[in-house]
Amino acid sequence: MKSVVTAAFAIGLLSMAGCTSSKELNEKSARSLLKDLYAKVHYPIPVSIIAPLMTRVPVSYGTLVDTLKEKQVKENVAVYIVKRFVDANLVTETVDTVNYPNIHGKFRADPKSYCNYCFDEYELEMVPNTNHLKGVRSEQRQNESGQRHGDVTGVVEPTGLLSLGRDRFQYKEDGATAWLMDQDRYNITNYQGSTLSGTTVAVKWYTYAYSPELKAQIEKTQVPTFGGFGSAEQDTLNGGGYDIGEVSDLQLGITPTMASASFAWTASLNKIGKLVYQSDVPTGKGRVTFVRKPDETWVIKDWCVSNCVF
Repeated sequence: MKSVVTAAFAIGLLSMAGCTSSKELNEKSARSLLKDLYAKVHYPIPVSIIAPLMTRVPVSYGTLVDTLKEKQVKENVAVYIVKRFVDANLVTETVDTVNYPNIHGKFRADPKSYCNYCFDEYELEMVPNTNHLKGVRSEQRQNESGQRHGDVTGVVEPTGLLSLGRDRFQYKEDGATAWLMDQDRYNITNYQGSTLSGTTVAVKWYTYAYSPELKAQIEKTQVPTFGGFGSAEQDTLNGGGYDIGEVSDLQLGITPTMASASFAWTASLNKIGKLVYQSDVPTGKGRVTFVRKPDETWVIKDWCVSNCVF
């Protein structure tokens, strides 16, 4: 997952020759200015690469990673990163077990007074080790010669509230009869079953969240918007810093008091950065502009490491 960033266009075509040595802007002094600047700049890693996985799931990320490795899925997909964060105690993993009614069997709708041959029936079963349902819905509608059959899937809550497609029901038992009670407020169709849930289904859930240590490393960063025009604030992780490499293409701008250059950089990764990128260290090429102050000393005006438009 190496980040390779290309430079944008240079400004101006004039030579820097003729500057005095004490106030000269050359590749060496430009690099020194950049190193001083980037000594205070963190290498940002978007929180969004792991944020969607900070949730509750029925399969641990450890198990999922083992499965992905067996299938030889590339290593730096998000779940691999989160698993490494869990191992480093940067993401917490909480395990709890929840019991759900074991809804299964056939459930047939109340008969229609206007159609003695019509029927509407669900045949359902629980998906093993989850709170999901699967099954088939069969219907014989009025004025239709053939029956309809379609696969259905759903989810049940511990309270027995379940969703089947767009329909919502409350599972309940009355003596030896099981019911799916329609939760629609207007067009109500209840379904009667003959098989009680019996023992509940225990489902193990895994909840993932940022640890206090990781939360402390989240900061607001201004990042370029698409196309490089403007910027937007984004939550990022402090992934380390920057090592500034060779400065090149040093050129004067439209006046002798302006200059621009390109520079190579390599991410200097900290603990978090190494967990994200491992040995695949990000590198790139950035752009920088300089201005000469009235005292004839050069300072950095603008800089960027990606999506540069100057």
